[in-house]
Amino acid sequence: MSDQVVRREEFGDVVVLHITTNSIDAISAAAIEQSCSDMRPITVLDFEEVAFINSAGISVLLKFVVRARKSGYKLFAMNLSPHHQKLFKMVEMSRFMPTIEERDLAAYR
Repeated sequence: MSDQVVRREEFGDVVVLHITTNSIDAISAAAIEQSCSDMRPITVLDFEEVAFINSAGISVLLKFVVRARKSGYKLFAMNLSPHHQKLFKMVEMSRFMPTIEERDLAAYR
């Protein structure tokens, strides 16, 4: 497995973090958080390749998302599966990181 869990794509005030692992656990969630150390006003997490998020991964992601929002960053989730959309609603992650469609993101490019 490669050490790189995230591929960054930046344009203007936006950074898109393409998560390149199919499973998010505490370790990969911490790597995602680490790659967000240099955030833009708008940060988008792209979950297109993610098939599985365990409870430890959810916990780390949720703490990070809440902290980032408190710091004034806008976070969005993109390409979430219907299952993960439900999961994010259940744990109220979608309150802090709503979903965005790729076509809506195009307005920022």
